[in-house]
Amino acid sequence: MNQKLMEQIILHILSNLGIVKTHFVSANETKSIMDKQFLLSEKLTFETVEGDILRKNIYGSQISVSGSKDFKLLLADCTQEKDFPEYGLVIQLKDAPTYGLYFVFNNSEAEALIAVNTDKKHWIPCSTYLQATFLAGMEQLRDLGFRWKKCIEYKELHSQLLTFIKFHDSYFEAQNTNHEQDNQGEMPV
Repeated sequence: MNQKLMEQIILHILSNLGIVKTHFVSANETKSIMDKQFLLSEKLTFETVEGDILRKNIYGSQISVSGSKDFKLLLADCTQEKDFPEYGLVIQLKDAPTYGLYFVFNNSEAEALIAVNTDKKHWIPCSTYLQATFLAGMEQLRDLGFRWKKCIEYKELHSQLLTFIKFHDSYFEAQNTNHEQDNQGEMPV
């Protein structure tokens, strides 16, 4: 899996949604989904490494495509340290698989993950092909210029957001454990 490419795909999507600023998307022409009009009443609650309890915002928006097909997304601000913003985002077109992306902005070692959930229970990391397909779909939405409105009837998607965040945490915990085990076997130079 090409980690740098995945990072760029996620940055591009987050930029098109007005979540992060980049040079290739005009902030003046892009309405952020992190606007208070999309703020949901639910909060993401978690405990930091230091034992502090954080309550973070969740934003939800949707658009109607192809008649009765709703395209919904939920964004969680998962930031624990202000210098390293992190976001979890789940996106679903009605009757289609749910995609999730997670990104931790860290200049030295960013964490990026794009995954798919086809059965509403299990997340799997996306291949480069699925990442590109997901990006193409998001680009198509942007090009069509739909107007976002606040998300309604999102209980199931909210549940998937929570499972995706847990999946991200366990996925990177396993990767870090494997990396530490690999480094233990190295001989000093």
